[in-house]
Amino acid sequence: MDFKEYLSRISPGESVLIEHTSLSAYPLAFYRIGEKYGWDRILLIDVIDSSLIVLRWLRLSGSGVPTNIRRIKVGGVSSWGNVVLDVNPYNDPGIFMSKVTKTVQRLYSKNDFTVALIMNPERLVPLQNGDRSFILALADMASAFLGNPRKVAFYFINGEIADKGYLALLEEAFTRVLAFTEKTKLTVLKSLEIGEEGREIELK
Repeated sequence: MDFKEYLSRISPGESVLIEHTSLSAYPLAFYRIGEKYGWDRILLIDVIDSSLIVLRWLRLSGSGVPTNIRRIKVGGVSSWGNVVLDVNPYNDPGIFMSKVTKTVQRLYSKNDFTVALIMNPERLVPLQNGDRSFILALADMASAFLGNPRKVAFYFINGEIADKGYLALLEEAFTRVLAFTEKTKLTVLKSLEIGEEGREIELK
């Protein structure tokens, strides 16, 4: 099955986990999501400039991404995009998570439909020295908007470096889990449609 075709199966309110590796072509998945839903619907939650790797990969491969995407900047130094919130993840985690949650909630309520792309939140865990309470709070924040019909969310997680407990909490909570098994191939590990599990998806 083609990745763009698979996106048509995802319903409003779902949250999808995409587990990638350092070598997989996950920037192409990022691009196909924007292409499918429309860049004007994208809300990028960008953890410590994780999107810059994606943007460079796409630019060098000849695929452009609009520079006015709504962006919540969680750390990092880049100011690209339409930055709607800039928070410091090195401060009290309760403060920055509260600010992010309130902003996301406000944007969901203001727009008919939003496609949230959350880039590499696993990078936040080492900043709090792997604190288990923080991991639970971070996972709870991820599942807070499950079922909201005004959104669909895609979480990009590097499975090679993610805390295994955090990864397991997301896998348990989310409606779908896709994992890169080759550079441009993903396997459906979890789905609302049980018959899909184990199927391969081709990223073109």
